[in-house]
Amino acid sequence: MTTIFLVVLFITQVISFYFIALLYMKISKFDDLEKKQNKLMSEMDDALAVYLAEIKDENEQFIEELKAQMAEENKVMPKAKASVTTIPQDIVEEEQAPVVPMPQYTMRHHARQSYEAVKKKTVEETPVEMDDRTRAIQMSVEGYSVEEIAKKLGKGKTEIELILKFK
Repeated sequence: MTTIFLVVLFITQVISFYFIALLYMKISKFDDLEKKQNKLMSEMDDALAVYLAEIKDENEQFIEELKAQMAEENKVMPKAKASVTTIPQDIVEEEQAPVVPMPQYTMRHHARQSYEAVKKKTVEETPVEMDDRTRAIQMSVEGYSVEEIAKKLGKGKTEIELILKFK
């Protein structure tokens, strides 16, 4: 009877060691998974930090360029007009005689040009058939006058003015 009892104890002990080993393997898998996730999170944090640092550097460089250009424009302009910049004449239509002064115009204009340059690169990579409205807006951004746009697209001057007004 004692031998049967010892055999049963031995079998239960072997089974319990087997379950302990299975549980240990599962726990070690979860620990490995957690370590991998932590490593991926730290790599993502590093990548984002580098990306944000690059953006910050580009923005600082852009601001410095704008300040240099503003200083250059202020040297060129008379002292009476040094505090306010005006819209370039090619943007203002010929019928509109008064030129409205706009502070900070050049910074917005340069920022818009840089973003449009990036947009043009992506547009050039994926050629798309443009309609007349899109072409008129693009030509306006490129600096064409209303008359030139109307001639190139075969539209009326008033129609092009409306397209540009409601873009």
